[in-house]
Amino acid sequence: MKITTKADVWKAAIAMTVIAYSIVSIAILKLYPREEWLWELSVSGMLTISICMVATYNFGLKVLENHQLSLELQRLVSRDRLTDAATRDFFYERMQRDPDAYGVSLMVDIDHFKSINDTYGHLVGDDVIRHVSSILRSECRAQDIVCRFGGEEFVVFLHEADGDKGLLVAERMRMKVEAAPALSNEQKVSVTVSIGGSLKERMEDINVSIKQADEALYRAKNLGRNRTIVNWLPTPFEDTTRRAS
Repeated sequence: MKITTKADVWKAAIAMTVIAYSIVSIAILKLYPREEWLWELSVSGMLTISICMVATYNFGLKVLENHQLSLELQRLVSRDRLTDAATRDFFYERMQRDPDAYGVSLMVDIDHFKSINDTYGHLVGDDVIRHVSSILRSECRAQDIVCRFGGEEFVVFLHEADGDKGLLVAERMRMKVEAAPALSNEQKVSVTVSIGGSLKERMEDINVSIKQADEALYRAKNLGRNRTIVNWLPTPFEDTTRRAS
């Protein structure tokens, strides 16, 4: 039985106690004369239940504690400590486990982040990064990945999304960041993001898609920031850029 909750500890303790009591009862019925059964069953049964329940319950608690420690260790390895987004290593590990995955890769960069650090300080900058990460994750599904790729830059992979869906999600993210200032020590800090997008095909190296998304992000920043550029839409400029009115 896999022990992952306190309820599982009780279930395991009860199950092991029932098994132990059954074994003791069978042994008494085989080894003792009939006239001693009632006494032996009651005394031995109480001892068996008391000892086995306490022992298995405490053992179950240790197993549960080890399970929780394992989960915490896994979380520390796979989640970025500041933002709770996936780490870069976890992102690549997950994508390598599923080379057949296809969808949309988004490269998201916080605009003028150095100016935020210079103006408000690095602690406020951390709050801004954490705020943007929270918005990105809120717009994604369980099967998608939001990864802190480095500094103020994120990679988002939208699993099995097509171009229309990818652009819609990217614009939702961008506009939500623009509309909701980060809050740091009761101070509101307005921030925007630029986003570049590309399509990842089945069996394609994720680095190909990330490179294309990064190139689209570079164009978005050169065109004035706070916009989404995707590489699957043709030029002209009006067709590849979406701006909030």
